[in-house]
Amino acid sequence: MKKIRFLLLSLLFLFLLTIPQVASAQDLRFEVPAAEVEVYLEADGTATFWYYTEFQNSTSGAPIDFIDVGMPSADYSLSNIDATVDGVTINTIETSPYVSNGFALGLDDNAIQPGQSGIVEAWIYGVESILTPFDEGDRENYVDFQFSPNYVDSQFDRSTNTEYRVTIILPPGVGDEDGVYFLPQNWPGTDEPSEIGRTATDDRVYYSWFTDNADFHTQYNFGAAFPKDIVPEDAIVTKPTEISPPGGPTGGTSFISTILNIIGGNICCAGFGLVFLLIFGFSIYQGTVGAQKRKLEYLPPKMKIEGNGIKRGLTAVEAAILMEQPMDKVMTMILFGTLKKEAALVVKEEPLTLEVTEPLPEGLHPYEVAFLEAFKMPDKERWAALQKMMVDLVNSVSNKIKGFSRKETVAYYEDIMQRAWKMVEEANTPEVKSEYYNQTMEWTMLDDNYEDRTRRTFTGGPVYVPMWWPRYSPTYRRTIGGGTGQPIPVSAKPTGIGGGTSAGGKVSLPNIPGSDFAASVINGSAGLASGVIGNLTTFTNGITNRTNPVPVTRSSSIGGGKSGGGGFRGGGGSSCACACACAGCACACAGGGR
Repeated sequence: MKKIRFLLLSLLFLFLLTIPQVASAQDLRFEVPAAEVEVYLEADGTATFWYYTEFQNSTSGAPIDFIDVGMPSADYSLSNIDATVDGVTINTIETSPYVSNGFALGLDDNAIQPGQSGIVEAWIYGVESILTPFDEGDRENYVDFQFSPNYVDSQFDRSTNTEYRVTIILPPGVGDEDGVYFLPQNWPGTDEPSEIGRTATDDRVYYSWFTDNADFHTQYNFGAAFPKDIVPEDAIVTKPTEISPPGGPTGGTSFISTILNIIGGNICCAGFGLVFLLIFGFSIYQGTVGAQKRKLEYLPPKMKIEGNGIKRGLTAVEAAILMEQPMDKVMTMILFGTLKKEAALVVKEEPLTLEVTEPLPEGLHPYEVAFLEAFKMPDKERWAALQKMMVDLVNSVSNKIKGFSRKETVAYYEDIMQRAWKMVEEANTPEVKSEYYNQTMEWTMLDDNYEDRTRRTFTGGPVYVPMWWPRYSPTYRRTIGGGTGQPIPVSAKPTGIGGGTSAGGKVSLPNIPGSDFAASVINGSAGLASGVIGNLTTFTNGITNRTNPVPVTRSSSIGGGKSGGGGFRGGGGSSCACACACAGCACACAGGGR
């Protein structure tokens, strides 16, 4: 009897093993080690998408046999989709029943099995209705494009360190200074693009973001804008009205109720509206201050990408660019450099007027030559020429720093600056102090506290002026030159800081009160600003718009033709998003699965 019972149990066990196992959505567990998305905005107003996704299925997960991909528009054709899994063509491509505006890729016999990995690539051509009018700020004649790359429900994806790259390629004909990128939303990497450049094949502007700290279950939002005359007018779709006007006497919702619903989440939390208004007001203040600060940040994003090692060999002026020192200070450093090399003479201090040496001496840096050439031009042309000189200088430094660590390089030049100050401050005599300052002047100017430190260092004693000082100060020139306006004669090159000779033949220099010297040096940038570059913020903003285009961020619902969610049959799920107005409100999202 026991033997029979054992035999029946054994047969039952074997029978259960032979029953086909039906995978449910809850069985799917996977990771995405790497993902990449490229969007090509075409000249006809359509878009081409390329998706690259590497899946690593869990050993206990269900097979990944269908992949649903959401698109930002329903205006595309399934016949314009090419896809592969591990290089094998995917033949089953159908409309997704689970994802809005989406399609499904059937992997069939090439489904990614438990414990296995697979790479899925898809090209989607001719996606229409993806451009909308962009009328914010000074870009009223622009169109914009926004989208969310494909993503899935967090209950299926276990990714934590996905290497993720998103690239938007603008249409042909968009200039370097014409494109605008939006700050990404929810992106775990930097807001600024990791790379801005032009494609090698067709010379198109692109913005590319990269991080190795992403996942595949978060909705990331990206976008860009460009002049609308680049694409046909009929390719631009009208944006739908997002908020209906309040109701009138015949009924509907009152204006006050509408506002309360918007700011208070249907008044689900007492007092939330007031708190919101306070926060909103503070945000406006912070945004205004931030916008002004942003105008002075002229470094292109690629200069802020950290590489390896220190970039040595930069001049003090180039180091100032790397540190994003104010533009008037940078140009003052350039001015002092040209005076030291006897390439110019200050004729008038305010507004700054220069007499440029002809021919120019050898050994000038390109930015020094451009600086001097600008001062040969009429006032109206000089401003633009100085801006161009600074743009070229920023781009030059950007190329030099490529591949190096900006953080380490800045620290290296800050150390040079501190050591320069230490030499000057610890000098035993006024003569030595003046000599050291003459040698290291441009490096000391890298200090954010340069003005105060200069006053403290030189006030209270004499300063022996350097040889080039008469070229800088017309007042001093008149004092020692009898009003001729010419530099003091120099009978011999000094061995130290001399500019004349004493009765005993020893090289020496005239001296002036330290307070006068400090004030004259510090006021150098004021002379540049007065009548030359005008408002510093305006001048720098003109450079920033070319070297570091102002990104645009807006509050927008990426749903309704702007989003793409994804899922899987047998285990995947379409994604969703919801927003609660405040803590304590009931909020739930349900992700359907295949």
